[in-house]
Amino acid sequence: MSNLILCHGQQAEVPYYVAGFGVNIYSAEEMCYLIAQNAHTLDHDFMDERLCDFVDKQLKIHDLADTLREILRTKGNLSEFVMAILNEIGYCDEEEMKSIRQILVESAGLSPARKHKSRGDNLLKARKFARALDEYIGTLEKIDKDAEPILYAAVLHNMGTTYARLLLFEKAADYYMEAYRLNMDDESLILHLVCCNLYMSRDKYDRMLIRCGYSEHVLDSVDSILRQRGSYGKNENKYAASLERIRELKNDGKISQYYETIDETLDSWKREYRLNMILR
Repeated sequence: MSNLILCHGQQAEVPYYVAGFGVNIYSAEEMCYLIAQNAHTLDHDFMDERLCDFVDKQLKIHDLADTLREILRTKGNLSEFVMAILNEIGYCDEEEMKSIRQILVESAGLSPARKHKSRGDNLLKARKFARALDEYIGTLEKIDKDAEPILYAAVLHNMGTTYARLLLFEKAADYYMEAYRLNMDDESLILHLVCCNLYMSRDKYDRMLIRCGYSEHVLDSVDSILRQRGSYGKNENKYAASLERIRELKNDGKISQYYETIDETLDSWKREYRLNMILR
């Protein structure tokens, strides 16, 4: 990226919402930044008349808007559309432009499902959980499970991770197990068991382990993760202490305190979640 970036066009009063990434953009520079960071997941959904209107009416870059509309009219490709934006704004240096162009060429051969999965992964990393789930659900609809079981399982696995981040451990466990049945990957099984441990009673969990007869490697991995829960970094597991307290109260039969602690934990999460839903 160039060391000196001059603002191009006006700051928008009304932002443009990029649905595939769950963000609002207010300026030409933000638009270019989004392109540069997500070139591999862009698809033809990005080529939208609404974006042309935003460039025209909000950013007041009329020539660029005309160029983009002409690309749409003549059914140009995604690379043309994106490079027209980057060339006009001058946000990236020559080397970056070359790299982005190459990424667009290489990713043109990716299936829509793989691009949508990548979007979901980006939303999950950004802690925009509801949007990540929407993207993953849409991705599953684009995949033939019989033809691409590993890709289908990867989406299910990440849906499990998303639900776990939402503290919905039973639902997370179900998705991890569904993924495991397709991919037979120990990681999915291990995380399934971790989530089971977080929502099941101790007796029920122990009986399940005995009944299913999991390998020593799997059980050791589960135990290792559970032992580390309280020592994770603050950003990795902010609620570890609360979750441990919830489980202790449930196992001790202290129902009133159990539900009170759940409410307190969820209220804390909801406050953070509302902040995560603010797009700018």
